[in-house]
Amino acid sequence: MTEDTFSWASLGNTSPQNAKILQLLETIPVLMRDNKMELQSNIAQLRTDVRTEITNIHSTIGDLKAEVRTMNQNFMLDSRKALSNDYDDRSVSTFMSLDELNLEPPKRPVEEEEEDDEPLMVADEIRIVEDGFTAPVPEEVVESDPIEDMSDEDVAAEILQRIEAYIEENGVLMNFSMKKKGIVPKDFVLNKGVKELMKASVKLEDSKIRLYKLDKMRGMYHMSDIVDPQSLYDEAFN
Repeated sequence: MTEDTFSWASLGNTSPQNAKILQLLETIPVLMRDNKMELQSNIAQLRTDVRTEITNIHSTIGDLKAEVRTMNQNFMLDSRKALSNDYDDRSVSTFMSLDELNLEPPKRPVEEEEEDDEPLMVADEIRIVEDGFTAPVPEEVVESDPIEDMSDEDVAAEILQRIEAYIEENGVLMNFSMKKKGIVPKDFVLNKGVKELMKASVKLEDSKIRLYKLDKMRGMYHMSDIVDPQSLYDEAFN
């Protein structure tokens, strides 16, 4: 049996296994630090996720409350409609509003500022009868020369010439009396183009006649040298 001899020189030497153990021991603090940082990051992310979910839950609860409130209001409204005399279960508007049906209420027609239609055929103007009850004989409609197959410019010029000739003799002419006075043929319809040409013509500086507007429908033609057409109207029809 052989005995191993002890050598004092071996006390300062380290075996490979001991060196590995020392390396592992040195890495333990680093690993602990890294694990701690990762754990803190995970906890912070978990805290954020929990807060987000809590917010979403509160939002969902608020939406549910609003929906329940709307349902209750609709139920009360439907109950009142069902008890009213105007309830009609065959009408879709009973259960849905115009907004829900994507419908708009019809717009009211806007009245045009200018008269586009033929003026109303009314009496020349109302005259005050101070005495007597005998009505005058109705005035007959004067026949007019035809103005068919003419351009709008020619029609406007012809009518203005007739108006000028009439008011040179009679002083004034109401716009709704042109057919009655024989200025315009009875069955002839003035189109918009002719009306616009006539309006523009009487506004020209060298025009011998003018149109004085009493209101939206009524107008009085007179000579251009008249300074106060309202006084002329009052004198002619009052």
